[in-house]
Amino acid sequence: MGQLKYIFAPLVLFLIVSQCTELSEYDNERIQEALGDSLITSSTTKQVDMDIIENGALKLNLKSSRALTITEDRNKTTYLSGPVAIDIFKSDTLDTEVSADSAIYLPKDAQFELFGNVIVHSKNGRFLYSDYLKWLREDDEVTTPGRVLIITETDSIAATGFVGNTDLTNYTLTEVTGKTQFN
Repeated sequence: MGQLKYIFAPLVLFLIVSQCTELSEYDNERIQEALGDSLITSSTTKQVDMDIIENGALKLNLKSSRALTITEDRNKTTYLSGPVAIDIFKSDTLDTEVSADSAIYLPKDAQFELFGNVIVHSKNGRFLYSDYLKWLREDDEVTTPGRVLIITETDSIAATGFVGNTDLTNYTLTEVTGKTQFN
């Protein structure tokens, strides 16, 4: 009986300690709530050269001199310092080149916001110039409420307000002024 209590006592102590270390789901939620403000992380990268590949196909290549990524509550926001260059590919072929002074990327929404000296050059020979563009990558939709200038081989169109696609083959303009040359 004496040896049995030496085995029994540590076993009982182990069971008591192991039960005391487990927190309830409620306790874990309260701890996470209390630590919520400290769950913000950030990282900085210089000379960014990033490819986005989906289903084995290259969708875009992004280059920037600096990127600051902030993660808060599992939401990431990346601030890109320029110059920023984005090459957009369709079927692994370069379709459109975009450049800007800076950009913000929201990966959750696949959304880019481009700021300052924004130039869109599609391989079909069209150019768009603006100070600001919002690009919803998955929808291939580019918008701006501000001024744009579109230049093609035969036209130059200035407008305030733009909605279109990245290769500039389909778009709607508001408050249009321009000059067209008929052959």
